[in-house]
This record gives sequence, C-alpha cells and structure tokens, in this order.
Amino acid sequence: MKKVLISTTLTLTLGLSSIAVPTIQPNTVSAATVNPYNNQAAVNAKANQLINIAKGLIGKATYSQEEYKTTYPYKFACASFIDFVFKQGGVDLATYNEDYMVKQGYYVPRSELQKGDLVFFKNKTTGTDPDHVGMYIGDNKIIHMADSKQNIVITDMSSKPYYTEKYFSARRVLPSIMSANPASKGDNIVSQAYNLMNKVTMGSTNNEQTKRFTGPGFVNYVYKNNGVSLGTTDIKQMMNKGTTVSKANLKKGDLIFFNSVQGTKTPNMVGIYAGDHRIIVPNSSGILTRVLFVQYYKDHYITAKRVFTEKLVSNSTTNTSTTTSTSSTKADKVVNFASGLMGKAKFGYSYNEKTLTFTGAGFTYYVFQQNGIDLKYKLASRQALAGKAVSKANLQKGDLIFFSTDNKGKNITQSGIYIGANQYIALSTNGQVVKESLSSTWAVNNYVTARRVL
Repeated sequence: MKKVLISTTLTLTLGLSSIAVPTIQPNTVSAATVNPYNNQAAVNAKANQLINIAKGLIGKATYSQEEYKTTYPYKFACASFIDFVFKQGGVDLATYNEDYMVKQGYYVPRSELQKGDLVFFKNKTTGTDPDHVGMYIGDNKIIHMADSKQNIVITDMSSKPYYTEKYFSARRVLPSIMSANPASKGDNIVSQAYNLMNKVTMGSTNNEQTKRFTGPGFVNYVYKNNGVSLGTTDIKQMMNKGTTVSKANLKKGDLIFFNSVQGTKTPNMVGIYAGDHRIIVPNSSGILTRVLFVQYYKDHYITAKRVFTEKLVSNSTTNTSTTTSTSSTKADKVVNFASGLMGKAKFGYSYNEKTLTFTGAGFTYYVFQQNGIDLKYKLASRQALAGKAVSKANLQKGDLIFFSTDNKGKNITQSGIYIGANQYIALSTNGQVVKESLSSTWAVNNYVTARRVL
C-alpha cells in the first residue's frame, strides 16, 4: 500500500505527490510475443534472480506503512518491498511508489503474464491509482508484502475474490529497464553511471583519479568514458550542447536540466535519462535515482538535450531496427580508455577503483566494466572463458589476450588488451600500464590465447 515512508538505513527524498495515472490501456501488440529489446534470455535470468531474492526475504521482514528499513529485520510496504528486491538484483525502479511503477515498462494482459512482471490491484473505490503491487512468479502466483498479518507471502491469484475482483493492471518492466541486445550507447552510459553510484564522492572540484566530482563533472566523466565529448564541466555550457528533445521523446542517455527557481532558464542540476521515466541525478547528497513523475522534477524541469546519435542497424529477419555501436567503435573506446590510464593506474595485489590499484586482470576487468562490458571475474584464467576464442592471426582491436608468466605459455596468469598493429596494452607487474609488442621475446614465450568479447 502506498505511504510516505521514513527510512532508517538510507536517505529517500522523493517528495511523493499524488498525480493522476491515466487509464492503463493495452498495447496494440501482444507483449507476450514481442520483446522489442531482444534481451529475453537476460530478462528470464533476471526474473528468476529477483524471485529468489524475494523468496529469501520471507520470514525476515515485517509490514510497515511508515518505515522502509533495508537491513535485517527488514520493514517494507508493498511497493518498497518490490523496490528493494529489484535494487538487490541490480535493477533500479527508482521509486517505492506503486502509482509510479504502474507507468513504467509496458502493459501486459493478465493472460500473458511472465515471471518478473509487476501486478497491481486497487481496493479503494475512489481515485484512479492502484494501491497494491506484487511480482509475478509464474503458475498464476505473485510474491508480495501483503499486510501486517501475513507479511511477505506467495499467493495464488485465484485463491480469493480480492485477486480477481480488485485486479488493476500489469506491467512488464524488465526488458526496457535492462540493456537491449546489443546494448546501445545510451545503455552503456546508463550502466556506467549506475556502476559508479557508490564509487564516487561529490564535491566542488573534479578529479578523475580520486573520482571526486561536481554534478556536471560526473556527467562529463561518464560521457567521455563512452566516447561522447561534452568538453565542459560547466552546467550552463553543457545545456547548450547537442539538440533539444521533448520530454515525450526522451531516450536513454539524454541529458535533462533542472532549475532551482521555478520558471527560470538557469540550470542548477543536470541528470541522465535512464529510460522508463527514471533519471540519474548527481548532487551534493551523492548519485541519486528518481522518476520524473515526482512533483519537484515536474516543476523544475527546463529542457533535455541529445548529445550523441545511435547507429541504426536494420534487422531483415524481424523487419525492425536496433540501435547499437559498431564493434570497432566499442574497441576504440576500450583502447582509448585503457590508454588514458597510463601513468595513473598502478599494479598491486588488490582491486581499488578509487586509487586505481589493480592486478593485471583487475585492470582489464576495470577497463571493460567502465565501457559497459562485464567480464565477471578479476582473475585472468576465468576471464579467458569469456566471449569466443580467436586465433593470434585474426586478432582485432579490443580482443582480450592472455599470457603465462613462466615462459611456458600454458598456465594463464596475466591478461592484456590488443590495440592493433601487433601491440597490446596491459598493467605490468613492474607497476605501470604499458604498451608492448606481441613480437617481444616475453610475449612470444608467454602468449597463451585470445578471446573476443566485443
């Protein structure tokens, strides 16, 4: 049930306000048969992960309309429970308000529900908003924070008249909130901004090495790492970049500007549009996520700017278009980012993004992560299982290459990135990021294999 909650473990300043939600109408295309983001396999895996997280909270949380407590013993209302589960699964709805959740994603008929869909109910006879939400887990069942007597339960939606008579709508949120397949530049920008949320500090100056930024400085850093040069950390100059886009046509990666004095054209805050009405907002409190439905952001919205374009790739088999960056462009970004760490990153038997201290494989993990690619492991031998094998004769810029360190060329203990012209870049055990030739005696004696992950 929707309430204004007080969190004892995190700061939530959504400034909730009641706004009318339009009648939820079906899409003209069946949501169950069409996934416009081509990421269904990832969606299925994520849905199962979220369901396991939710089930793991059964018996560990109590119902509360006033408090949102994210440490044991947990306290949730229905929507804050859903918000917490999704956040724990790395998917940010950016709201603990079911009124706002029901406007995310896209409509799906009750007969076509899939795992991970949000299901809404409305018990009140007044108003146009739902007052309860749960997550569909399959077999006509939802998991939800029901009430103070039941707490978190799994319920068959045919078990009581409430679930048939008070059924309101359902929304499929995972496909659009997650990255498309292949990921667009906007997806990569949003992913990196999320990854940096707890790794940066906010201040009055910008320092990339210590990851201390102003709000515009953070935005400039994220975009630069994704091949988009804003060329400024001044918010007024930033608002003059790119082309203006309407609020109705926002896409992931667009910049949104807000004022502090309602009605003025002077910006004091810039956010990154994260899709589905969500925004990533850097301010003095840190990197926050919110939804544009919040009254403050509605009142203080100035404009939005699109500062990059996606390359459209035609898909003849489905007669649709998908946005993506070419592999060569991604490779250039990876190589340029790695090269930019020369003289900055240093070798150490640890992984510390703030001090840029890494092992060799930690370095490659960091470089690819900052460009929206998760290698999953910081161990060279495990990274060598990613992507697909590629022969030494067919290496391309951005390929991962792997070495031994005993001159036998068998056991993988070091990784690097091929940068073209028979050269690679790596973080050497001598302490520095270096560029070396694959024809060097050491490289010839220790080369093991290569993998293509782009």
